[in-house]
Amino acid sequence: MGMILLLNPERFFMHKLVSRIFALFFISLLFGCNQISQYSLTEKSINNYLETHTQNASRSFSLNGLVDADLSLNNLNTKIGRGEPGQITLTGNALFAVSSLLGKQDANLQVTINARPEFDPVKGAVYLRDLELADYDLKTSQGAVKNVKTFIPFLNKALQIYFNDQPVYVLNPENSALEATAQKLAKGIEVKEGKLVFAFIK
Repeated sequence: MGMILLLNPERFFMHKLVSRIFALFFISLLFGCNQISQYSLTEKSINNYLETHTQNASRSFSLNGLVDADLSLNNLNTKIGRGEPGQITLTGNALFAVSSLLGKQDANLQVTINARPEFDPVKGAVYLRDLELADYDLKTSQGAVKNVKTFIPFLNKALQIYFNDQPVYVLNPENSALEATAQKLAKGIEVKEGKLVFAFIK
C-alpha cells in the first residue's frame, strides 16, 4: 500500500486530506458532545519551549537612554500557580552586562521572576506581564559590581523588555489535535497548580 501511495501522488494527497478531515470531524464530534472543553498546558511543555527558544539567546537594550545592556538567559524553569495565585514563577540563569558613562559591569546571576501569564488569542501565544524580579543570587562577576543593589533595577527593566515580546509558549497545531483546537477556540487562560488551562469558547 505504501508503494502505491509513493507512486501515485494524487492518491497520496487524497489519503492525507481524508485523514485530516476525519480528525477534524472526530474533534468536532467530541466537542459537540461536551467531552472536550479545555486544554491544559503543563510546566514541562513550557520548559521545553523555553529551552528551545531562549537558551543563550542574547538581547541588547537601551535603558532610559543612558545605559546599554546585554541579557541572555538559560536553564529556565517554570512553576505555575504554586506560589502567588494566578502567577508563574520563573527561575534561571541570567548573564547580564550594562555599559554606561561609569564603565561596564558584567554579572552572572541566578534569578527568580514572578509574573502574570497573559494569552494573546491572535498569536496563540502566552506572554508574561507585570513581571517582577523576586530574588537573585550573584554567582560570579567579571569586573567589579560595586553595588549590586544599584545594578538590579536595570536587570529588572531588561527582563521586562525581554519578555514583553518573547512568549513563554506558542500553541502549535502540529503538537496534538487538542492543541490545534486550543489555537482556534481558546480566548483566555486560567492558572491552576502545575498548568495553564485554555477553556474553549463555543
